Amino acid sequence: MKSARSTFTLLLALAPLALRAQPVLAPGEVLIERAMLPDSRAGSFAFGLPGGISFCYDPTRGGLNYAWTGGFIDLTNVRPVNKLIKPAGLIGTVVYRETGPSPLRRGDATHEPVVEFKGYTLRDAAVELRYTVDGVPVSEEIRARPSGDGLVRRFRFDRAGADAQWFYVVAGRPSTTLTKDAAGVLTLDVPFEKRAP
Repeated sequence: MKSARSTFTLLLALAPLALRAQPVLAPGEVLIERAMLPDSRAGSFAFGLPGGISFCYDPTRGGLNYAWTGGFIDLTNVRPVNKLIKPAGLIGTVVYRETGPSPLRRGDATHEPVVEFKGYTLRDAAVELRYTVDGVPVSEEIRARPSGDGLVRRFRFDRAGADAQWFYVVAGRPSTTLTKDAAGVLTLDVPFEKRAP
């Protein structure tokens, strides 16, 4: 009985360390956790891309809330031994933030659209998010820049959205008009904040 109690006590003591430990990723592997995250609505996603770049995606807002570099998340507060649950801790430094409602907009940069999240698919070194903007299906791929100093976001639409003009609107910044490439894909380059050494 004493040995079982000692083992249980040891497991309880080691649990927070296991939740903080960063997994070793296979090349191209993406991490995902849906948990309470800082400065985010309940139900937001944390995605960890190869190279130590992670981001928080809010499916209600239909946008990326922030990105950070260095590690993934510490789940100690989310899955505590006691009943008090707090947001997960970010491992690393926040290097990009967005605010404001529903940033992807069709036809009119001032119109706040209705966004409905439909799901996601993990790709090789990327995440594909699926949602609708005012009923128009959108497929958004997010991956790290090859240089590791930002994100590249690619938006694809069905026929209903392919001919429209699209904007990306973040509170406190001028709206970005997204332009199509030859294949009809809109690309948004998201550079990270430069930090002093």
